[in-house]
Amino acid sequence: MTCKNIYKLEGLKEDAAFALFKNKVFVDSSNIDLDLDMITQAKLIIKECDGHPLAITNIAGFLARKQKTTTEWKKLNDNFTSGSVNKENLEMISTTLEPSYNNLSYHLKLCLLYLSVFPKGHNIRRKRIVRRWVVEGYISKTHSLSAEEVGESYFAELINRSIIQPSELVPAHNVGNIEYCRVHNLMHKISVSKSMEENHGFVLEVSSNNEGTVRHLSIINTGETNKNALKCVDLTHVRSVTIFGECRASLDFSMMRMLRILDLEGTSGLKDHELSQIGNFLHLRYLSLRGCADIYHLPNSLGNLWDIQMLDVSGTSIIKLPKTITKLKKLHYLRAGHVPKDDATSSIELKESSDLSKMEHEPINDLEIPYVEVKSVQFGMTVLDTTKAYITKTMQNNDNVNKHDIFHKYCKALLPGIPQGLDMYGVKAPEGIGQLNDLHTLGVVNVAAGKVILRELEKLKKLHKLGLMGVNKKNSQAILSAIANLALLHSLSLQAEGESGLQGCLDHTFAPPSKLQSLKIYGNLVTLPIWITQLQNLAKLKLRSTQLKLAPSMEILGKLPHLQGTFPSLVVMELKDQEGLKSLNFLQGAMPRLELLQINNCMHIDNNGFSGVSSLPSLKEVMLMGDHNEELMKNLRDQLALNQNQPVLRGHDHL
Repeated sequence: MTCKNIYKLEGLKEDAAFALFKNKVFVDSSNIDLDLDMITQAKLIIKECDGHPLAITNIAGFLARKQKTTTEWKKLNDNFTSGSVNKENLEMISTTLEPSYNNLSYHLKLCLLYLSVFPKGHNIRRKRIVRRWVVEGYISKTHSLSAEEVGESYFAELINRSIIQPSELVPAHNVGNIEYCRVHNLMHKISVSKSMEENHGFVLEVSSNNEGTVRHLSIINTGETNKNALKCVDLTHVRSVTIFGECRASLDFSMMRMLRILDLEGTSGLKDHELSQIGNFLHLRYLSLRGCADIYHLPNSLGNLWDIQMLDVSGTSIIKLPKTITKLKKLHYLRAGHVPKDDATSSIELKESSDLSKMEHEPINDLEIPYVEVKSVQFGMTVLDTTKAYITKTMQNNDNVNKHDIFHKYCKALLPGIPQGLDMYGVKAPEGIGQLNDLHTLGVVNVAAGKVILRELEKLKKLHKLGLMGVNKKNSQAILSAIANLALLHSLSLQAEGESGLQGCLDHTFAPPSKLQSLKIYGNLVTLPIWITQLQNLAKLKLRSTQLKLAPSMEILGKLPHLQGTFPSLVVMELKDQEGLKSLNFLQGAMPRLELLQINNCMHIDNNGFSGVSSLPSLKEVMLMGDHNEELMKNLRDQLALNQNQPVLRGHDHL
């Protein structure tokens, strides 16, 4: 099942929700005046319902049979916020959600219960949860669909049933564009309660006193209190561990020999040495360190994880993958580095500092050091001497710190631009990575280092998604040649190296993979390559930090009469940082399936720079980011008003 369009049902406004609640609780006397405390409790209950009329009606009906007091209503709210639900309230919630929950298939119920590992109200990344479903074995591939594609269809069905909701952080008009979601408040309650009944898992909070055997363990902010609470839990059967917030104390995973999933995405405070035993989890299938900025390298013991299928170290400070990663023959998904959100270049400007001698006296928690510029051997020797003195003194003053972590913190403070700069260029992949025959997703790989990685890429025949950085004139022809051999490729991201960017890099004769649906190009592209017109299945095109001229590039994108035949599948088009873009014209019949047009920081568009927008037959949303004058905005609004779909116009303040 797929769901192309999302019709997000808006909850009742606060006044309407309160009136409905009051009418259902006080059936015979709805005009009764409530005191301030009761009004406060009523609004908290309504908030739990997300403005959903059915939920409000059922809960109000439940309260109508109770004493109508502040104490009784507060008891219900306390029950909601405690993280657990008593039997009576669970039955009430079950009745409220019965049409939604009981009609789910077994597989969808299992996928929903699995969401109980995430805290209430947490914005869950779509790809994160779908991949975890796959690794857990909740989803199997079919004759025509991969397991991940089946997972996407499950996600779409849960969205379509309003059991999970698109996050407000990401405006979206179809499932494919939803990046984050969250579980309906009341559905989260029932999923937590049912998963606890079945020892499926529970959330371990700071004040938790839960005991027993669990399979899926979630921890919100590790620390001494939680560390002690863990001693009451049987960890020998734990299959997944998910940590949210700060990792303030080392966790003992020695008992978790059955661990399949270790998800530390977004965790702060995690250090390299805490991963030293990662190779002991021989059954691990999923490891995510995504966003853990204080992680600089992966241990060689990673090569022991023969069953691992998904490894995500994107958003860390890792710039080189260990050689042992080539042993992971079942690896399906490998993500590292990241595409920078801003218009960063390859050059890093560092300013000289004259205060290096003072660094050794700074406490490790408060170390802040200005940028420095390495200009001479003398400066380099000063850095080495200061580093040695700093580490020695810090180790003497604090027995609980690790030398490896001190060194990394020192280097990060000393040269803060360097780790981030290297990270922008992805990671260096080792020779032999071409042996990972099951690899489906690979990125972001730095190809500037040499030709070895390009020879390895050609061997990855099952690749569907590929992200490369470091494209330059010297390696561009070899890169295109390697990509041409990847017949199954669906998504390709290319980013330039150096200030010259992609000028002249993509002009070679090239037969792109025919299945390519998504193309992202970053960096100083002057003209679009001719081969882009061969992409008959292209559904998403992103251009960022390029220098495209109106002719011929804009003609390819919007002005040619035969554009409908060139881009019959294009659904999303994003143009970002296009300094040469002054107008964007769509002729009749152009881009028949375009639903989302996103223009970001294209500051030289003329006041009448948009034309033909009213004729785009599938357009649903235009996102215009940046500081544009009112005349341009009015012109665009007028055109959208004439479009049969009445597309939504969003600006920066709507995100």
